[in-house]
Amino acid sequence: MKICFVCDSYKPVYDGVVRYFDYVIPALVKAGHEVSLVCPKIPGTDNYEYPYEGFTVVRCFNPGFYEQGYWFALPDKRMFKAMKESDFVFFHSTGTLGIMGSMLAKAMNKKTGMFVHQDERIIMHNVLHTSRFMYNFTIITLSQLVYGLFIDTFYHATERFKGKLLDYGISENKIFHTPFAINDSIFYPRNPKYDIRKRHGIPDDAIVSIYVGRLAREKNVANLIESLDSAMDEDPNLYSLFVGKGPDWNHYSNFPYRNKERMIFTGFVPDDELQSHYVAADFFTSPSLNESSCFTVFESMSCQIPVITSAYRHDSDINHKENALLINDIKNQEEIKDNILLLAQDEKLRKKIGKAGKKLVDSRNWDNHVQRFLKGVSYTLNEKPRNRIRDILKPKYPYLKDKKKKR
Repeated sequence: MKICFVCDSYKPVYDGVVRYFDYVIPALVKAGHEVSLVCPKIPGTDNYEYPYEGFTVVRCFNPGFYEQGYWFALPDKRMFKAMKESDFVFFHSTGTLGIMGSMLAKAMNKKTGMFVHQDERIIMHNVLHTSRFMYNFTIITLSQLVYGLFIDTFYHATERFKGKLLDYGISENKIFHTPFAINDSIFYPRNPKYDIRKRHGIPDDAIVSIYVGRLAREKNVANLIESLDSAMDEDPNLYSLFVGKGPDWNHYSNFPYRNKERMIFTGFVPDDELQSHYVAADFFTSPSLNESSCFTVFESMSCQIPVITSAYRHDSDINHKENALLINDIKNQEEIKDNILLLAQDEKLRKKIGKAGKKLVDSRNWDNHVQRFLKGVSYTLNEKPRNRIRDILKPKYPYLKDKKKKR
């Protein structure tokens, strides 16, 4: 089978979607499928790239716009050709390529799927602070036109995004759970290749919180920094590592905090150093606005590092004080701080959660993910045509309702 992925990021950009491709595409090729990946043409890249046999990267037209760490792109003849030659088109973005590409795919009578890994309602409401009119207009457009008209089936790794799809009125039989796994030959406990504490002057007996990921507003980094700053006021032995770059790196790395000497911003870290950074820490903290279980959560677990993350629509197998500490209100700095201090001051609890998280992530593997993925593809290819207009349901707007209540 020929599978075409369409996304708004790929190397040399590094994010969770790119990490996903690094896992799933080799597994699909190994299973005997051909894969093409359509993404923006970034300066310095070629129109076509062939990383290995069975996998082709297709770069499409980039008008030169760059925002929040991502390049915009528009469909062109290279994208058209890649989609035309495929049996199944799989979207990873609701941006320009996702919206226009899904319309083009349906015009070509192609079967389509979408991997849902973000909540545009959060981005618009909590990050961009859009007006009520723009919120309504955009969400209705996305849910009713793109999700309802142009996408056949949906895939999610965590329960949070299944909940979003159900909010949009997507039928549950068109939603497939494909949980993430982690390569334990790359992310494992102890035995670091690099001494990260020595590199950054962190004492051996210090307690270290680590954040790994993009430094961007949707990650709730401002609240995390302020919560850590307050926790450091109470615990002079507490340090923090912020690993990663992102569009707001300059802003956050120069944030006006009190305990600046104990907050370390590393910038971009190459893949071969990530494991060393995880195991240099005592716990991982990521109260993201947009997600609960992302790759960095599971990478931490694979390194036997206990996790603090959001409780909102979390996976059923991640339980409070068993596999992770879950924050109910990720905007509440006191709650974030209390969870940080709880782990910082309780070594037995850290070890208990670390071991449980390691056991959880070891129970998952990419073969299972690919099997579930292909089951969804098979369902889609064999699905009978339906009346899409009749199937479109009115979406819900929980964030807008919250806003009304506060007024």
